[in-house]
Amino acid sequence: MLKLLLVSHGGLAQAMLESAEMICGPQEDVRALGLFPGDSPDALRESVTEILDRWNGQDVLVLTDIRSGTPFNTMASLMQTYPFRHISGVNLALLIEALMDRDCMSADEVAGELMAVSGQTILDVNLLLEQ
Repeated sequence: MLKLLLVSHGGLAQAMLESAEMICGPQEDVRALGLFPGDSPDALRESVTEILDRWNGQDVLVLTDIRSGTPFNTMASLMQTYPFRHISGVNLALLIEALMDRDCMSADEVAGELMAVSGQTILDVNLLLEQ
């Protein structure tokens, strides 16, 4: 089973994990970290590094909230040191997909699946109802 790390601005990562666990049940080997106002990027990097050191040698998928934000940039810089897959732009639907797939797929396979279904996680309901 792959390890999963969610990194976001504020409490988004933790809130998404809690919401996903309402649907998928409690999850092992999943961590959620947030960068809050007043936190330093170095402190976030230290927290992430601690987790990645503990998961050293294991299959890891990292999900971040938005491209080019501090969580994204922190993880992108750590990709030079640690081997993990990194997908940015996570939403609750993609997190649930990752949680359902991680028992039977590698991080590379889950990342591919998330990219394949990502366009289906955003829906213009007005257009849908007009059809």
